[in-house]
Amino acid sequence: MKFILFSPLATQSAIGRVTSLIAPALTDLGHEITVVRTEQPRLLAEPPHPCTARVIPWTDEAAVRQASGEADALIYQIGNNYDFHCGGLHWLALLPGIVCLHDFVVAHLFAGWADTRQTEAQHALRSWYGESVARDFFAARDHREFVESASRDHPMTEWICSMAQGVISHSHWGMPRVAQSCGGPVRVVPLPYDAPAAREAVAQAGERGVIQVLTVGHANANKRIESVIRAIGASEALRDRVHYRLCGRIEPHYALELARLARSLGVQLTISGEMESIALQRAMNAADVICCLRWPSLEAASATAIEGLLYGKAVVVTDTGFYSELPDDCVRKISMSDEVPELRIALEQLAAGPSSRHAMALRGQQWAATTFTAANYARQIVETSVLVQAARPALAMTNALTAYMEQWGAAPDLIRATDIVAPLELFDLRG
Repeated sequence: MKFILFSPLATQSAIGRVTSLIAPALTDLGHEITVVRTEQPRLLAEPPHPCTARVIPWTDEAAVRQASGEADALIYQIGNNYDFHCGGLHWLALLPGIVCLHDFVVAHLFAGWADTRQTEAQHALRSWYGESVARDFFAARDHREFVESASRDHPMTEWICSMAQGVISHSHWGMPRVAQSCGGPVRVVPLPYDAPAAREAVAQAGERGVIQVLTVGHANANKRIESVIRAIGASEALRDRVHYRLCGRIEPHYALELARLARSLGVQLTISGEMESIALQRAMNAADVICCLRWPSLEAASATAIEGLLYGKAVVVTDTGFYSELPDDCVRKISMSDEVPELRIALEQLAAGPSSRHAMALRGQQWAATTFTAANYARQIVETSVLVQAARPALAMTNALTAYMEQWGAAPDLIRATDIVAPLELFDLRG
């Protein structure tokens, strides 16, 4: 089969890294791959992740149309960053295909897209969330409040999935909205990821030195960095032994706030900022514990948590979303209802028990190495593509029926009436 993968490839994009793993895995299965880069034009010149496939920019309309016309399946890698995925949105509306959904909450993506598409955006908001959400969105001076409340009220999952012929995502917690809005096959597949410099986790005993705790990624409030600092600062045992490090982009004012908080609590904090890949690999290998906390959780899967597991580290997560689905014996889970005290206890136990800490890390590494594989993901893409091809006649019939009903002035709820839905279940091919 011939596949077109619409995806960012810039090295700043974790989704680009995923695509660089998927493309050779599909080639190994005997398929032909072309990648269409989807970043904003100013980002298309950024250095890409290594990719063995032919690569063309989404702005080259003639090349994209020719490649798509020859393809058996179109695969769209979609996340919540408009700058990385604007080209994918452009072509998804024109050439529908399978969406690999990396974030169940795509409100940032929608807000960027909506800036120049008011009519279409109003229609999408009204259709899925009602008149009041559409009115408030366009009445606001900016969309920060909309984005902040999106995970609860309007994640825009339905907007993106209604354009897809099928959806692959990476955990179960957001799939009810996916199934509601996509008429084609939908399935959950573990996200493929790698850890290029990982070493085997080895159990150790008798350590009494410094414990290195690491948080990776763009530093913002939902990574719960302040909570980690407060948990360490609340424990004399942790203050004496823990060195907390942040690696990733951080705004200067936030770095200053965190540094002040750490000093006031006697916490050893290093803010390293953005790092080249080799330096980040060294930081991952040097860490004893990876704090991968999220609230609210927006992702279908966390590349950082997966990478921490693959590096053989003790990983601490928030008990929500994708993180709740990780095996209980491979990570430490923290409840948001008692976050700081639970964090303090978990970090104290991990610091005081090196043997149990490394045993958990080894279990996590072994499980992750057999779960988050590009080979499995490539096979699932092929299987889903076959199902989508089989489902196309039924989807076309359903779309035609819906269009007729809209022309007749029928209310949107009518398409969900039992007398209409029950006969159509004959064509339900969702996997």
